[in-house]
Amino acid sequence: MPRRAALQQLSRQLSAAIAQPDWEAMAKLSASLAKNIPLLAERGAWNALEQTELLQLRKIHAQAVKICSEEKERLGLHLGVLQANKEGWVAYAALGEYDSDGNQA
Repeated sequence: MPRRAALQQLSRQLSAAIAQPDWEAMAKLSASLAKNIPLLAERGAWNALEQTELLQLRKIHAQAVKICSEEKERLGLHLGVLQANKEGWVAYAALGEYDSDGNQA
């Protein structure tokens, strides 16, 4: 596949994964970039159109990294809240399930 077409395809796939957001697809595409960009670079100097596509792919990848970082932070905060309330959850579990009126469910 020509380099420009390969870069365009990777950009489309990564953009689609971001739009979902599809974390698994983003991880696979990131690994694919790490493997394939050096292979594409081995083909010689990038022409102007290829450089433009490569720059676009870099921008999309940076956006994916930002989105993943934000989600990681959000999940970390959520896990922190769960950890902080762990003793309460364990106490409720030990008592069995109760509804909001205190009646056993």
